Amino acid sequence: MQVKEKGLYNYLIEKNIPLLNDKTFLKGFKKGELVYGPSQHYTYIYEIVSGAVKLGSISSRGLEIVHEIVTPGELFGNLRLLDDHAGLFGLLQGLHKPFSEFSKTLAPTLLRCYEYDFFKRLMINDPNVAEWFYPKIVSRWCKTESLLISIRSMEPRERIRHIYELYSTRIKTASDKVIPLNTSLSLKDLADLTATTRQLVADTLKG
Repeated sequence: MQVKEKGLYNYLIEKNIPLLNDKTFLKGFKKGELVYGPSQHYTYIYEIVSGAVKLGSISSRGLEIVHEIVTPGELFGNLRLLDDHAGLFGLLQGLHKPFSEFSKTLAPTLLRCYEYDFFKRLMINDPNVAEWFYPKIVSRWCKTESLLISIRSMEPRERIRHIYELYSTRIKTASDKVIPLNTSLSLKDLADLTATTRQLVADTLKG
């Protein structure tokens, strides 16, 4: 049985995992709702069923700074809970830094929530789950690297247009609407993702 073909939850159902419904559940969120805040160290491992979520941190001045967008099929949460030595998860979330992240929905969103200790046992005991999971994290890491490369190598207006187009993919929300992802991003979100300003984003997108 391939997890990639069936989806993790369906795979686990077919495996007859004991007490599965005690370890995982679905939860819906409205647009703009906080999933977890920076002070929450122990999170679920979240899989996006529909909708989208922005991840970020809080600046020294108490302002939200968005650094990543996650979409259907991707996983997020404190991934370092799965790896005692940080490793790839540490690279993705800031090596040697305490986990301090917020996550907030960009649209009506449905999440499947897995207890982190249960998910960790799956990773250790089921090679099919590990084989499915690690490429997903590598993909997120590569996406973050691409974003950083665009910030370093492109002029501000060029990278605004590039990132806006990058997020033009259509997603299905939890309210059964299909929308271009970039329409759910605020000027502030785009300014954070491109290391520019809201005014420059507004001026560039008008042009």
